[in-house]
Amino acid sequence: MRATVSGATPAADELGGETPPALGGRFLTKRTLISIAAAILIVGVVVWRADIPWGEAWDKIRTANLSLYLLAIVVYYLSFVARGLRWQVLLANAGEVRKARRLTPLVLASFFVNCVVPAKMGDVYRAYLGRVRERIPGSKAFGTVVSERLLDLCVVVALLLVSGAYIFHKKDSGALVPYVIIGGLLCAFGIGVIVLMRAGRGTRLLRLLPNAIFRRYESFRSGAVTSLRRWPTLIGLTLAVWACESGRLGLVIAALGLSSQVGPSQFVLVALVAALLTTVPFTPGGVGLVQAGVATALVIVAGLTKTLAISIALLDGSITWGSLLIIGFIVFALVHLWISREADAQGKAQPGGRAVRDEARPVTPSVV
Repeated sequence: MRATVSGATPAADELGGETPPALGGRFLTKRTLISIAAAILIVGVVVWRADIPWGEAWDKIRTANLSLYLLAIVVYYLSFVARGLRWQVLLANAGEVRKARRLTPLVLASFFVNCVVPAKMGDVYRAYLGRVRERIPGSKAFGTVVSERLLDLCVVVALLLVSGAYIFHKKDSGALVPYVIIGGLLCAFGIGVIVLMRAGRGTRLLRLLPNAIFRRYESFRSGAVTSLRRWPTLIGLTLAVWACESGRLGLVIAALGLSSQVGPSQFVLVALVAALLTTVPFTPGGVGLVQAGVATALVIVAGLTKTLAISIALLDGSITWGSLLIIGFIVFALVHLWISREADAQGKAQPGGRAVRDEARPVTPSVV
């Protein structure tokens, strides 16, 4: 069993080997259903109360080029391939070598959970899937996910500064300042925490906690700190992720025949603003908030009319939220099916072992 940064080994109950609860019992929980209802309510209120020309926007969407729209969907899901490869690198840096083809579905399933549950609970869920399917210590897996999010945030803020400076070098950039300030503060806070953990600050105080809790912290610290190596590879894959995200929005704009009005530097900036808005944990997947932010940014950055900006925001949201509800749920269900089959095969190969583990361990509560 691998040692953590301080030499502590992960607790036994952090490793996989358990059978997950039934799919219906995990997904159709009270919390999940309330979250979905809240998302529908938010969208419904916006549609009902907002002073937006929905009819004109829908007429524009109906004229979209289907081929370019489908290509935008393909490019969007290619970003998950890059995310899976990046998580593979992060885990390998932390001493957990896994295959990217097994990790990518877990990333996609976690994004689906983020679409139906607020507060980015999909990130916690990904760590759980890494534990039960890949036998990665849960706290270490979550540490790598936190580092991944910090890496995303830092790259997005850097790209936002570059693209914003290019677009607004002769204009008033006041609209961009709040996003840069908030993103910069979050980056500084995250980097500061990683630096403190790397230095081992607070370890003496944490040793006063129960040994099981301290071990989990050390496992988390191992994942968060040691995963941030091989910087050229990580930054290259992160840039690939955001190239796909920006390319998706660019193809949506092209599908609506608006490429002449919104150039590459402009839709890249808008895509980055949307990425920052997804970090706000108020609604599942940022639904409503992200679309409003995209439309507002398009009006400010590209000078589009409200109707055209809403058309782009809605068509793009149909990919980043709508398609993810369908494709993400399919992958979510398949992942649980694979986990169940692997657990059954392991139980048959080791008669009695699974039963003993199940009796010795309390039922795992739903994380969704």
